[in-house]
Amino acid sequence: MPEWIFVKITKSLVSYQVLRLVTIAFCLSPLIRLVWFGVSDQLTANPIELITRFTGSWALIMLCLTLAITPLRKFSGWNDLLKLRRMLGLFCFFYASIHLLTWIMLDHYFDWNAIYQDLFKRTYITVGLFAFLCLLPLAITSTKSMQKRLGRKWAQLHQ
Repeated sequence: MPEWIFVKITKSLVSYQVLRLVTIAFCLSPLIRLVWFGVSDQLTANPIELITRFTGSWALIMLCLTLAITPLRKFSGWNDLLKLRRMLGLFCFFYASIHLLTWIMLDHYFDWNAIYQDLFKRTYITVGLFAFLCLLPLAITSTKSMQKRLGRKWAQLHQ
């Protein structure tokens, strides 16, 4: 193998690994910050509201970043960005799950009647639950084994 091919492949792998590590650090930084707020007693007077809003905001940020990958790749021609899309989508689902669990467990204490009333009383909660239910099958089928099992249907689901 000519040396220039080896150098190009190595540079590509190194730059992708660095990009991947930076992305993981970026995606985990909100969780680390939230844990730091809890440990250092900086969760404000209403910690449940802070956690709910914080995780909901970051779920939305991760969703926007995930959806921005394809146009960015088309404009920049940088195909390594596609490899990050799955990871960003799973972090989006992670923060959305924490957001939903905080609302159910800490805000409503599993009071299903109050949760049911909130769903119909507040439109943004209905929209949020619908968005979570849209993310759920995408997260469940994001593994390579599910990709093989679903075949062409996987691509239809993930379009």
